Amino acid sequence: MNNFTYLNKTIPITYICSKCKKTNVKLWRRYQSFDFELMCAECAAKNQKIDISTMDENGMRLVEFGRTDQIGWYIAAIPDEEGVGYWGYTSVPEEGIIWWKSLANK
Repeated sequence: MNNFTYLNKTIPITYICSKCKKTNVKLWRRYQSFDFELMCAECAAKNQKIDISTMDENGMRLVEFGRTDQIGWYIAAIPDEEGVGYWGYTSVPEEGIIWWKSLANK
């Protein structure tokens, strides 16, 4: 993940869907896992058998109790700027959230 920062809007070269190989889109990863298999919204939805037709441009979708950015057991895959891994769901800095939301859904 060389030369990656949230502020310069770059995307790590390893930030690619493991199933369909899409790049330059929001990716999700399995919750509470160190297996960083990343998936785009469509592949994560297919894997989890979840309808994402209500997903908005920020990666949020309508569920029974409001809106969520989760797709089943998959959460937003927001890389850290050091290239070590991905932020925990509740630990992402604001700059990382803004960076992730700025990516396309598809």
